[in-house]
Formats: sequence, structure tokens, C-alpha cells
Amino acid sequence: MKKQLAFSILLLVSGVLVAQNLSVENPLASSTGQPAPSSPAASSSVANQADLQMFGYQLFTQQKMSDETPQGSVLPPGYRLGPGDRVAIFLGGKTHERFEVTVTVDGKIYVPTVGVLNVQGMEFDRFHQVLDQALRRYYSNYQLELMLLQPKSIRVAVLGQVVAPGYVTLGGFGTVLDALVSAQGPTPGGSLRNIRIYRADSAVAVVDLYQLLLNPQQNEQVLLQNGDRIFIPDVEHRVVVQGEVKRSAIYELRDVLDENAGDLIQWAGGPTDLAYLDKIELSRQNADGSRSVYYFSLTNSADSISQRPLKNLDSITLYNRSQQLPVQQVTLYGEVQKPGVYPLEQNMRVSDLILKAGNLLRSAYMLQAEVAKVDPQSSPTILTIDLAAVMAGEKPEEDILLDADDQIFIRRIPQWQVGPTVEVTGEVLFPGAYTIVRDSTTLSDILRQTGGFTADALLPEAKLIRRHVPAVEDKEYERLKEMTRDQMSNAEYEYFVMKQNTSEIREIVVDFYKLMITGDRSEDVVLLNGDQIVIPQKPNTVMVTGRVGRAGGILYKPGADLKYYIARAGGYTWDADSRRIKVIKASGEAINDEDVVSFDPGDRVWVPRKRDRTFWRTFGEVMTTLYQLATIYLVIDSVIE
Repeated sequence: MKKQLAFSILLLVSGVLVAQNLSVENPLASSTGQPAPSSPAASSSVANQADLQMFGYQLFTQQKMSDETPQGSVLPPGYRLGPGDRVAIFLGGKTHERFEVTVTVDGKIYVPTVGVLNVQGMEFDRFHQVLDQALRRYYSNYQLELMLLQPKSIRVAVLGQVVAPGYVTLGGFGTVLDALVSAQGPTPGGSLRNIRIYRADSAVAVVDLYQLLLNPQQNEQVLLQNGDRIFIPDVEHRVVVQGEVKRSAIYELRDVLDENAGDLIQWAGGPTDLAYLDKIELSRQNADGSRSVYYFSLTNSADSISQRPLKNLDSITLYNRSQQLPVQQVTLYGEVQKPGVYPLEQNMRVSDLILKAGNLLRSAYMLQAEVAKVDPQSSPTILTIDLAAVMAGEKPEEDILLDADDQIFIRRIPQWQVGPTVEVTGEVLFPGAYTIVRDSTTLSDILRQTGGFTADALLPEAKLIRRHVPAVEDKEYERLKEMTRDQMSNAEYEYFVMKQNTSEIREIVVDFYKLMITGDRSEDVVLLNGDQIVIPQKPNTVMVTGRVGRAGGILYKPGADLKYYIARAGGYTWDADSRRIKVIKASGEAINDEDVVSFDPGDRVWVPRKRDRTFWRTFGEVMTTLYQLATIYLVIDSVIE
């Protein structure tokens, strides 16, 4: 019976241990059991035309135009009279008379003595002739002068691809451009080159705003009449012109498709002074969606490609002439304001390059400099020059003419140094920079020069930061970087992760309180150039961190105890270990919570987390012990029998 009980215990423990091993979660695996998805590669395709806009739309404002014709306007040729026009009639010579007439809604005027005349739609010059013939019946020896005092108002419709379609009211001199501005301009899909004007039942004109905006010498304004309709169709053909032109943009082609690459380059303002005209790129979309590329020259009049009509979605690119040249550069090292790589220019000499680099520093060694003439196929040639004479212009033969890839070295004066300094910031009477003596001045010397600490100084948190810490090679870390995770022990892996997540420590450990208050000279440090001394301000809070509801600073309250600060921090969380609380005093001393007599500003309270207790681990340890006891019992029992 005892043996059966022991075997049962062995089987039970074995099953539990197997289940425990199967249920242990791999800390390096994903919680879902699936491999982490790889991040998608960034797309490398960037559209060259992403920043280009359709030309012309930016010329229209969002404000309505006034329907009044501004004073001082010049009567345009071909102006036709209509209802609302007010005309002054002057008769000079022996007859001195003046009349003002207004065209009525039915297109007529009344002139005293002459009577009623029908002038609807009559050009102003023609009206002068008709009126003169009528006046001759009643007057002689006169001179006829006409003046348009106030032009009529007209109402036209703007339809199609415009921002604000509908009727607009314009002055008598209104044009298509005026009407489009009043309608806030075409939409991005509206045509600028095929604007159609309808009068009554027929189309009377097609307006190309490119001619109006870019070629005013050949511009013929179309005066609108009351009741006209302006229709803006969709853009059907677009061509990109980019690169070394004065206006890179997307341009519209006329429906006729009789424009070539040279025409579009002129619409784009023409080539810039840096344009490479011997080889201009024309990219054309094929029927299957692919693109073909052609090249033409604007310097060769016989080039047929430049005269070939353009098609929709063509793209013309003018490249920079300077980019076609091989890159030539020189390098300047050493004691100048801006050392580095500079483009080589013709006739550039050593003194010219130094001038571009902001001139020499005071630390420059003037007795000589070195110029390395680099030949990619052989060893460089080193030339020594008298730098002082070159900069004074006394030895022009040593101001060497530079070639591509030359390297100029300007050395530093041996043992040149400006007095080393340290910086003191924070709660001292006189913060700022202080000069030190190399290998002599100590931390306490500088702190005494600052006049001492202020009443708000928090000495336990003061720091000495050393900016120039010599790098120490960590051979162990370098060895672990060559290993995989499964080749490391747990201790090695923990050290490797710690080194990966730790930046270079630059703080020098000093107990400022012991050094300056108790006079412990063992805490003193010899300062180096560039050291920074930081004396922080004493906070008016007690910091509560760890497993509390709202970790952070709690305003200091004289006489308050631990319970007060824990309560103000939101109380303990469910996994807080209230029996292991530590209090770090502002002086730097760490004590248990039960040993705290009182709190001071700057104290820190740390509430740790309860130690993890895994059920399977504890149960497994118990089962392992039972397994061992059962095994011992069986061995002893078999020996006794």
C-alpha cells in the first residue's frame, strides 16, 4: 500500500512538472505567439511634379469686383452703346450748345431739335457719324464733340468650371477677365485657354487668357455686352514644364494641339541663364501607361523634336548647366572659422579659400601651412607655404593656384590654449564662468569664489559634470556583441542589455555636503577645462514615487507624516509593498519609513512593488520536494525488505 502511494506521488509530480515546463512563457516571444510583423519599407518613389500647380489660377482673388467703372478709364475701341449710357453732346463754333442724353431701356436717346435716335448696340464712333448727319439738317458751322459721362452696367452669366457660377454685374467696360474675377476664377479643372463667349444663340469669341496674361502685345480684349454668357469648359490637355525655366508649372494646351515644346517653354517665361539648352528632356506617356523619353536642343533650329506638336500629359524638363560639369572641390582643414569642403572655382588661390572660410583663427600657425596636391593615380605632393606672407600679399608666388581635390592644412600654434574655464550654475551667489589653473584648481576653490550657496541650495542633488570623459573600452561588452542570445548566460545577457540602454556617464560622484559643510577634503576634486558645476534649487515638495496612484511631487506641509503624503499621492496600488518603503532624505541618507522622525522639502518616498510569486513556481518547488521524499522512501523501503 505504501509503495502504491509512493508511485502515485511520483506520477503526479512528474505530470505537474511537465505541465509546468510547457506553460512557462518564453520571455523573448510575442505574447500572442506570433512573430512580430516587419515594418514596411518606405516608398522610394517620389513624384517630381508633386509641388507643381496649374498656371494661372493663383492670379484670381477671392474678392468681388465693383460694378462701377473707375474714373479716368479710357474709352475702349469698339465700345457699343446700350441702356444706361450717359453721353454729353457739345456743339462748338458759331453754335454753342450742350446736351446730356441717357440711353433708355429700349436703346433710344432724345436729342433736342433732332428728336429720337435708336442707338442700341451702335459703336461710339458710328454714333458720332449718325448724330452729325442728323444735326446738319438744323445747324451749320459747328463742331460736334461727344463724351461718355457714365458707362452703363451690364449683367452677364459665368457658367461651367468656375468657383462661383452665376450672374455678375460689371461696368460698361467689363471684359472676360473682369467677369472671371467676380466669379472668383476658374476651378482647378477649368480651362483658361478655351473660354467661350455666347451672345444670343451663337458663339462670338474664344478667349485665351494665356495671351492676355503673358502676351499683352497681341492681346485683343473682348468687350462684353448685356446678356452675354461666358462658359468655362474642362481642361483637356496638360503639359508639365519644370526645371530651369522662370515659371515651373503645369500648363494647359489649346484644343488645336498645334503648340510645340518651344512654345510651352516661352509660356513658362523662357529658360533661365543656367538652363542647359543642348539637351532638353521630353517625356511622353504611351497608350499602355508607360512613358518614353526624347531629347531635343533649343540651340539647333533643325531639331525636329522641338517642333513636334505636344500631347496631353507630356513633361518638359530643362536641366541645370552647372550640374553637367564634373564636381570639383577642395578641402580646408585646421585653424579657420569654417573648415570643410568648398567648391573649386576658376583662379581660386589659397588666400581666396581662407577668405571663404571666414579667415584664420588667432590660434593659426602663421609660419607655414601645407598644401597637398592630390593625384588619384599617384602619391600626393606636399607643398609648404609661408602663411603669414601669403595673407599679407608679400609672396604672391606662394599663394598657390588650387586644383580639384587639393587639401590645405593650417596647423595650430603648439601648446596654444586660452585659459581653461569651468561653469557654475544654480543656487550660488555669483553663478557664471570661472578661470582655473590646470592641475591645480579644486572644486572647493571655485565654490568659495562663487560667494557660497543661497538659502535655497539643495546640496545633496548638486552635480559635477565632466564634458570630456576619456572613453574606456569595454572589452566584455565588445565580446558580447559578437554573440547570440542563446550563447549568453543570464548574467551576461543582463549586462549586455544594461550597456545597450546606458549612455556614457559624465557625472563625477562628489558629496557636496560633506565637502563644503563638514569640510571633508576627501570629497574634493581637481577641476578640468569645461567642467560644469550645477547647484539645484531646493524644491518645496516631497516626491512620492513607485507603486502609488499618482506619483509626483506633494507640496511640503510642516509636521505631516508618511500617511499624509501617501494619501495625497492617491494611496497604495494593489501591488504595493507597504512594508518595504524607503525614504531618501534631502541629505542623501536612505532610511526605512519607521525611522523617519520628520519630513523635509526635497525628501523622496519610494514605495516598492511586491515580489512576484508565481503559483506554478511555488507549486513546482513543493512537488519537487515531495518527489524527492517519495524516491528516498522507496529506496529505504527496498533496502529494509
